[in-house]
Amino acid sequence: MLIEVGDARLYVDQRGSENAPPLLFIHGGPGAGSYDFLAFQGDRLSQSLRLIAVDQRGVQQSDPLTGPISEPDLIADFEALREKLGIEQWSILGHSYGGRLALRYAVTHPESVTKVVFENPGWDMLLATDTILGAATRLLPDLQVPPHTGPATKAMWDERIALLGRLGPRRMEIYLGPDARDLQLPADTELSDEHHSRSGRFSDEITKSDSFGEPLLPYFARIKQPALLIKGEFDPVTSPEEVGLFRSDVRRGTYYHAAGAGHFVHAEQPELFTRLATEFVLS
Repeated sequence: MLIEVGDARLYVDQRGSENAPPLLFIHGGPGAGSYDFLAFQGDRLSQSLRLIAVDQRGVQQSDPLTGPISEPDLIADFEALREKLGIEQWSILGHSYGGRLALRYAVTHPESVTKVVFENPGWDMLLATDTILGAATRLLPDLQVPPHTGPATKAMWDERIALLGRLGPRRMEIYLGPDARDLQLPADTELSDEHHSRSGRFSDEITKSDSFGEPLLPYFARIKQPALLIKGEFDPVTSPEEVGLFRSDVRRGTYYHAAGAGHFVHAEQPELFTRLATEFVLS
């Protein structure tokens, strides 16, 4: 359903008992939407949790963007949605780029967030694209990754995403574990071109914002909540540097290595993912 949040209408999918512990799902992309995650985890997680999944402002089934967007704007939307739903506190789960938003949200609103789950997060866009393109060289040995120093920029992002485009239909191979190479993400075929175009515009706008390049790794030392990092063995997004910093700097952090999985643990090993996330939130 569409819910008015500030000056936007966001698509929100709620599942499970209203009396169960609430969990907000924060999708990645940027602009990926929550459709795919819900296809694999919506009914599973909602057996024990009150799952709340939202398409970020302008993405997929939310109303189209009408202007610029920044990461603080998205965090403000999450907070406004929490208040609108009458939820005092909730746990949050961020996948891929959504892990970056979850980190920002947990640190800037510790009074609202009780626990945080990160699934193969892209915390730092420079490190994430370094790692992704490193994985791409397995399929494109002649791929030359342009060097970049300093924070992430839109020009850097666009250039590196264009290089990934050289993989064509083989692009998903670098994101999946060897036992999940036939995995299909339903949003690719079940959502309209209009929904996909909204996601594309969101990605273009968020990568223009200064917030996109802000270094967030120093936030690790400021996380007060218990935090779980689920990292797929073959995931190409979360860099070894980020994993090391999480394990050393997050005081109440737990690390789980998902053997055999790639970037989409929630879809490649759905039963394992449900158990990990549910037990962590309920513990």
